[in-house]
Amino acid sequence: MHPAVKGSEGSAFAAAASFSPRRRTLALIAVALAFVMDLLDTTIINVAIPSIGETLGADKAALEWIIAGYATAFAVLLIVGGRLGDSFGYRRMFLIGIVLFTITSMACGLAPDALSLQLARVAQGVSAALMVPQVMALVQVMYPPDQRYKVYTIFGFLGGFSAALGPIVGGLLIDANWFGLGWRLTFLINLPIGLFSIAAGIALLPAGRGVNATPVDLTGAALTVAVLFAVLAPLIEGPSRGWPVGLMVLLAAALPLAWATVKYLRWRQAARGDALVPLDLFKLRKVNLGLLCTLCINPVLPGYLLVMTFVLQTGIGLSASQMAYACAPIAVGAMGGITLIGPRLHRLLGVRVMLVGVSVTAASLCLAAWSVHGGVLLHWPLALAQLGMGLGMGLCGPQLSNATLQDVPMSEAGVAAGMFTAVQQIAAAFGVALGGLLFFHGVQMETADALRYAGAYLQVLPLFLGLLVVAVVGTLRLATVMPMPAR
Repeated sequence: MHPAVKGSEGSAFAAAASFSPRRRTLALIAVALAFVMDLLDTTIINVAIPSIGETLGADKAALEWIIAGYATAFAVLLIVGGRLGDSFGYRRMFLIGIVLFTITSMACGLAPDALSLQLARVAQGVSAALMVPQVMALVQVMYPPDQRYKVYTIFGFLGGFSAALGPIVGGLLIDANWFGLGWRLTFLINLPIGLFSIAAGIALLPAGRGVNATPVDLTGAALTVAVLFAVLAPLIEGPSRGWPVGLMVLLAAALPLAWATVKYLRWRQAARGDALVPLDLFKLRKVNLGLLCTLCINPVLPGYLLVMTFVLQTGIGLSASQMAYACAPIAVGAMGGITLIGPRLHRLLGVRVMLVGVSVTAASLCLAAWSVHGGVLLHWPLALAQLGMGLGMGLCGPQLSNATLQDVPMSEAGVAAGMFTAVQQIAAAFGVALGGLLFFHGVQMETADALRYAGAYLQVLPLFLGLLVVAVVGTLRLATVMPMPAR
């Protein structure tokens, strides 16, 4: 049972307090399936991109938007989605989100052309922004603080495993080509999962609003969306368009927009106490340092997967199923890092286990470069590099969730979960956008061979390594405010 929380009467918190352990576990499974579905959709698209481009005749800019349009819409609306959960109920917003996600997944799978797929992916990202913040908020609602680390470990495992499993499932589905659907199966597979999660959510999740629910700050929502769009859209669209003046102006406008947003949020919180993002959250040192580490660690795997997909498939010539097998060690590494190695190291090192994860990731990035050096694939070095990528990310994921959200008050569970997930998605979009920018700058798509693709990977490597260096600094600072676990 939870300890009493002021203002919890009639809330989702009060409803969850009466749950039996069995119902709590079943409810956790219901939201975990939705969490897995979202992450599969984030990474499964990478291995499908060459097939989509060939089938729909999509150019490089369209392919980047098919990947990043989802992440952009997801990222810019996650904080709004979190606050909607606080205000209108986590169960209600979860169900609305997953119904829309299932519908938009079908729209993606049936898209007749590249533009339709881009629009459907953006709509899919919007629906995910309503659904996903409620997952972490419901964990906070259903589990007391002393039990959350174990649950975050489960979600860390699911996150790392699902992100790595995406390319595997995608490759196998594309080559299976059931009913002649090819890459469309990578979206249509969401339909049975979505329908099951809808039924389970209706039956199992706690009804009620968040503790001390407040109205949605529409002005703050509009300003926050504008800031995030001003940052992400130019990074995604700029490289393919040659950085026209309009996009450069939009990117430059992000800074004054951010300043105006902070000023407004500070005024709103002081005057009415219901700002979209309570700036008091940023007074929590663990929140600040956790978000910094997230911004530096989370771009690496999505950016790496995008680049390595082109190196291995378009450059070296692997098929979709061969690419799936090449990604399998990432899933194995993530599973081992989260379920076997991570918990043991956590008992010895606490949050410093992230230093091990970052180091393994950095070494794996370098080994991957060697495995394709000269445009010739070295299979065992690549397999070891992929294993290390999964292991490194598996050691970092649960620690980031636990550290960032540990001190967040229950009244801000939804918006804090949305903010954390938004930063994760913004980081992923940065990884795709900046990694793609550097990679495509180093390769001429019409004339490139395997050697050119392998060389272009080396242009992206310093970006990933630099981010990990900053992550080390952030982790060392975070370790000063995180107590060592009791042995």
